[in-house]
Amino acid sequence: MYNIVYYRELESAGVSTRLIRQAQECCLLKLCNGVYTVTLVCGIDSHRRIARFVEDTAWTDRHWATPPQELRNDYHYQELLRRLRILHYPRYRADDTIWGTSAAMLQNIPLLGIDAGPISVAHPRSSSKTREIHRSNRLIGRADRIRHLHLEVTTPVRTSLDLIHIRGQQAGFAAMETVLRRVLLARYGAIEPKFGYPPDFLRLARGELVDNWYPVIERLTTGQATARRMCDALNPKSESIAESYCSFDLKALHVDGFDQQVKIYDDAGFVSRTDFAHRETMTILEVDGVGKYIKVGRELMNRESDQHNRLLALGYTVVRFRFKELLNLSVFATKLFSQAPELRKHVHGGR
Repeated sequence: MYNIVYYRELESAGVSTRLIRQAQECCLLKLCNGVYTVTLVCGIDSHRRIARFVEDTAWTDRHWATPPQELRNDYHYQELLRRLRILHYPRYRADDTIWGTSAAMLQNIPLLGIDAGPISVAHPRSSSKTREIHRSNRLIGRADRIRHLHLEVTTPVRTSLDLIHIRGQQAGFAAMETVLRRVLLARYGAIEPKFGYPPDFLRLARGELVDNWYPVIERLTTGQATARRMCDALNPKSESIAESYCSFDLKALHVDGFDQQVKIYDDAGFVSRTDFAHRETMTILEVDGVGKYIKVGRELMNRESDQHNRLLALGYTVVRFRFKELLNLSVFATKLFSQAPELRKHVHGGR
């Protein structure tokens, strides 16, 4: 997959160091020191020996069809390159454990932005730092590690908890909700969230936290109280990182009474499934992820406009947040309480 090739393989095929450097401007992409991916069959005579390593033609077709600038701006593509770099780094030690943001990348736990720094590795006896890998001296017990292909990696639960102090509470909270949600959806099997969640979904979530999260928190060397408090606030109904960020903000402001993924109906039937609904104040919150309307087009925008008007006709106040407004608690609070002032009565202690 992805036409991964190592320097020693290129050298054995008669590809010189000089040619490798030249090919990086054409058909070869460097992932890390000594590891490359062949991205094109360029047709240049001197690069024919490199083209022999092409096995994944879908990968080369993608690069042929997509302008380089578009690939540089493609978050998912850049995330994939980062993941390939972690997977194929050639100088791991026997007792290394991938952790932190690097573990999150391997486990597809959503992060805001791509961590382009060194690979994060924990080692029980040594520490070192280079441009490509940051090895920290820390012991991660057997119970908090899993095998990911050929690598030792922290479990998804431990990874999400570690992100609290690495990336901040909001990012850690979003990671925790993602991990919890995945476990529950896997347990339920063929559940389709858009048709609603099983009645015992939240009860099962609570059992999962007590049985499988609390023990991990107890093994943390620091931050146990914060992790436990955040764990108790998780809601596996958050369906995106944006919804998790919004949920975190509401809890940080101590606003009571919001439910997630609430279906709203009028006399004509189903109107929408809202991200957050506060029944007592008739307030609905909708959050937009990054680039929501870039590819989905005008049809979705028109449909949501119709839904918005029907919600207003029912008497709801609809507050829509752009993703960047969720990142600053002060900005979020100002918009929330200015557009839905009745919510102030539902803050712990009042406002």
